[in-house]
Parts: sequence; structure tokens; C-alpha cells
Amino acid sequence: MKEKQTLSICFVAPTAYPILAKDLTVKHVGGAELQQVILAKALVKQGYSVSMICMDHGQADAIVIEGITLYRVYKPTSGIPVLRFFHPRLTSVWGAMKRADADIYYQRSAGMLTGVVAKFCRVHQKKSIYSGAHNDDFLLGVPQVKFKRDKWLFRYGLYYVDNILTQNIEQYRLVKENYGRESVVINNVYTPPKIRTNNKKGYILWVSTLREFKRPQLFIDLVKSLPQFEFRMVGGEGNGAEELYEKIRSQSENLENLEFCGFVPISEVDSYYDGARLFINTSSSEGFPNSFLQAWARKIPTVSFFDCGARFDSGEHVSELVTSLQDLIKSTCKFMNRDELWVKRGLQVEKYCIENHTVKFTVSKLERVFHE
Repeated sequence: MKEKQTLSICFVAPTAYPILAKDLTVKHVGGAELQQVILAKALVKQGYSVSMICMDHGQADAIVIEGITLYRVYKPTSGIPVLRFFHPRLTSVWGAMKRADADIYYQRSAGMLTGVVAKFCRVHQKKSIYSGAHNDDFLLGVPQVKFKRDKWLFRYGLYYVDNILTQNIEQYRLVKENYGRESVVINNVYTPPKIRTNNKKGYILWVSTLREFKRPQLFIDLVKSLPQFEFRMVGGEGNGAEELYEKIRSQSENLENLEFCGFVPISEVDSYYDGARLFINTSSSEGFPNSFLQAWARKIPTVSFFDCGARFDSGEHVSELVTSLQDLIKSTCKFMNRDELWVKRGLQVEKYCIENHTVKFTVSKLERVFHE
């Protein structure tokens, strides 16, 4: 394997452009995209040649942003339905991968691109990495992927990529059980701002894209159950979830203790954590949310319905787990009413975040994968 000074890495990340370019006109915020941008910037600083394949938002081809060369592919709305799968999407991605001419191609999130990257690398004798973004990525039914064609391509990719990265021990187990493959657990990363705070007298925060599996209605029910506390809800509508978004927004208008903020650019989301005392995640399942790291870095406890895999040395869950609305209400009141417990858990989650989710910690593990 080449030395890192000449080793080239290409991130196949079509929807990452708005985050990398800080383009506030594109209403898309994704945890997978954010993770790839953070890693790409860190690898540039480590001396690697880094490129990224992104959709066409009007930028020129092969522009360089913060040391990362961007290769442009199709526009989000271009092409005829059904036919656009082949052209311009498949043809433009394949062409951009050829122009990038990288040693290693890194792709994240379940979908047809996993199979495309795996096949391209086998044809052109390159190396490929798939990185999971959600626990459900590794279920045999791949519920996160809509079309049978895309499910097949994704499963093909998982069998033939050179390496699989997982976010937690549950994903590691699913890969081994369902695909008979080993994977490498690589922690998500977060670079907190120099000045970050929480607010002892602050509000209860929910941040995510509004989709069905995120179960935002549970947060609305929590707000209704606890009128003595203030709440903030941040998130734009997910693809195909326009009706859900309008339903939640409409309900929020009748709740005096809830401020519904809607879509907030990723560059501005951090400020909402600075004013929070507690963070709530109502998803039925996830991978490892960036929102947890944004909260923990500020000494803000989190409450969730799913296990992200994070543990203290004692074996206790870093995010408090609940199984019902009544459990959620009980845990919320506990952290909002008991200052001593809130301070103690805040110090614990900050320490865990610093020790396990720094860029240096994660990139060093990723480099070992590159050089295997």
C-alpha cells in the first residue's frame, strides 16, 4: 500500500455538497454527510489526497474546497423517472469515479451506490469501503431502501466491498449474522466549537429530520404531558414526509411551551444545543446520531428509545434508555428536576465523548483500515 502522502481517498457522497460548501440554499442536513465531510477534512490535514463525488448544485467540476477536490455528477431533479437510474445517475457516478482515479473509494448509507462502488472497484482494481449509517442497513430486508432493484444492489455491495465499517456493536453483530462478514467498528466523530455551553434553566431539545421512524409525535405527546417545561423542536421534512411535517407543525402551533423551529442549516444548529438542558431522541432505531455527540460535548444528558451502543466503563448506557411514553416522561422529569443528577450525568457524558469521539481517535482507526 502507498504511503499516506500519495494515497488517494474518494468519498462517494452525492448529497454532501451543501455541508462541505456551506450552501444554505439547499435544505438538506444528513448525519452521514456530515461525518464524511469531517473525515475528508481530517484526512487532508493528515496528508492524504482526498476527493468527493457530489450532485450538481451549479458548482464547477473538479473545484477544490478546503483541500478536497469535488467531482460533479447529476442534478437532483435531472433525468426521466425510471430511466434516470441508468442515465444520468449511474453513468455520471461511474464517470466521476473514473475521473477521481482514487486508490480507495468510501461510501456511506444503504442504497444502490454500495453495489455501484463495489463493482467499479472490482472492475478497475481499486479498494472499496462501505460505512454503515443506520442499524437497519444490515437487516436482510434493508427497510431503509425503497426499491427491490436498489435492495439487490446494496446487498451485492455488502458481499463484495473490500471492507465494512460499522458504528456500534449491534451493527457488527448484524453484519456477521446476516452477511457472514467481519466489520470494523469506527466511532462517529464530532469537532465541538471552542465555546459551547448548556443551560441549567434551559429547554428540552429535539433535533432531527421529520420522518416516520423518527416518531416526532412522541415528542409532541411529551410536550403536552409536561406543560411546566419549555421545549424546542428542530428539523425539516424528510423525503416523502411532507404530510407528517405539516401535521407536527400544525400541532405545535397550539402548544405554548413548544417552539417549532423547522429546518435549520447545519451551521446554525449548534446554537440550539447551547440553550438546552436535556436532549430527547424518539426514533425507533438509528445508528449513532450526531445529535448525541453535540449534546454530550456540552454536558447535556440524552434520553432515547434505542441503544446506540455507547457505554460507560461501568457498562451503563451513556444515553438513558426508555421503552414507552410514560418512561420518557419519568426520565425527563428526573433530569429536569434533580440538579445534582443532571450535573453528574453531564460530566460523565462529556468525558465519554472526549475519550471516544474525537477526530484524532477515529481517524487513527480509519488509517489502519486503509493500510491493511
